[in-house]
Amino acid sequence: MKRRLTIVGLGPGSEDDLTLAAVKALESGDKIILRTDRHGASSFLRQRGIDFSSLDHLYENSDSFDDLYKAMIDHIVSSLEQADLVLGLPGHPLIGEQLALYLLKDLDRSLFDIKIIPGLSQAGQTLALAMQPVEDKLIVLDSMATRQSSLNPDMDTVITGLSSPIIASDLKLKLLEVYPADHRVFISQQAKEGEVRVKDLSLEQIDRLGQYDHTTSLYMPSLELERLDSFRFHHLAQITERLRSKDGCPWDRAQDHNSLKQYLIEECYEVLEAIDLEDMDKLSEELGDLLFQVMFHSQIAKERGEFNIANVITGVSQKMIQRHPHIFADTKVKDADEVLVNWEAIKKEEKGLKSQSQVLKDIPSNLPALMRAYKVQKKASNVGFDWDHVGDAIEKVKEELDELLEVYKAGPVDKVNEELGDLLFATVNICRFFDIQPELCLTTATEKFISRFTYIEQMADKPLEDMTLDEMDLLWNRAKSTL
Repeated sequence: MKRRLTIVGLGPGSEDDLTLAAVKALESGDKIILRTDRHGASSFLRQRGIDFSSLDHLYENSDSFDDLYKAMIDHIVSSLEQADLVLGLPGHPLIGEQLALYLLKDLDRSLFDIKIIPGLSQAGQTLALAMQPVEDKLIVLDSMATRQSSLNPDMDTVITGLSSPIIASDLKLKLLEVYPADHRVFISQQAKEGEVRVKDLSLEQIDRLGQYDHTTSLYMPSLELERLDSFRFHHLAQITERLRSKDGCPWDRAQDHNSLKQYLIEECYEVLEAIDLEDMDKLSEELGDLLFQVMFHSQIAKERGEFNIANVITGVSQKMIQRHPHIFADTKVKDADEVLVNWEAIKKEEKGLKSQSQVLKDIPSNLPALMRAYKVQKKASNVGFDWDHVGDAIEKVKEELDELLEVYKAGPVDKVNEELGDLLFATVNICRFFDIQPELCLTTATEKFISRFTYIEQMADKPLEDMTLDEMDLLWNRAKSTL
């Protein structure tokens, strides 16, 4: 026979807030446990001679909130093995009350019948006492289960169960990561039986009340965008939309996909520069600038009815899941090389590419030339069209250099152009064998040239234009040994 667990909402803190259904359940229960004895319902039960126990003793013996909830559930299950149970929880059992959610999730329904009797929520009372209407949506959280990721300053928020200074202090630290310290908030608390008061204070003061119990709840009004200290992804979307609105920035409103191309390229290279400099503060900033370019293009497309940022995120998420079957499905891989083989095969199938020539043509033609050459060679090597050793690639460079020298002596300019291209393409092949990106390799060489040229200019005893090439070359060689 199944045991019955009746979870009763006791209301915010006064016996006057008990519903008739709650009273009937408490009066007829074989065994009654209250989450806390520090609630108006406890005096109601004593006045009627009803025996009950509480879970207050478990708070003192638990090292963490996870341990506390486990101890509570173990105690409740142990009690259920002896008799049907009425469990009284502050407020509404399913609003800002984590214990009820754990029980609904963890208890085996083949062994236990669970009944929920609603109660007036602490959140509702806090809002009523603060006389704060909720204009849009309301979040209700349990103080002990509140995570920074669950906080949303765009919405009104009530947090219940600030039952101790330690909980209030821990909560404050989480809130200050998202809200400004001077944000005006409201705390409601049962001052004595039948009387609940509300206090208006700043967020940084919520752990200085002096007295806390299970009736203590916090209400935080939503914040305007301009007052935020910490921002989430959706805030960036709001900012971008506002910049593009009819009352937004004239420059931002004038842009389109084509006009933004140069900025997208610049931001990519600034990210690369930050990586090269190993400057993490700069990398964080530049990644933000790059992300804004993604948001900007997505907002323009949204206005045109083409796609929006949600489509962008959905598309790349689906792609990552589909192209990682060894993570999200049952495909087995032995190493990173096999991952890349699978990736290319899946990508080829996704795009409907029937031949390797189509794969090569699918590589964007507006990539930087060195980067595109690298990718073309790598795709060709995937089907075995490649040198066996780097020495073969080096010999090919020598061959192309000889052909360049030959046409230089006798050939037309267009032939020189062709052979120069072949020489560069062959040089990229050597980079590929060493797994070196030619674009970055050439950038490093350019920076080295600038440094050595700067040395020449600094060490010269006369203007460069007055020096002979031999004089500059002498300083150049010194620079080579120095830089």
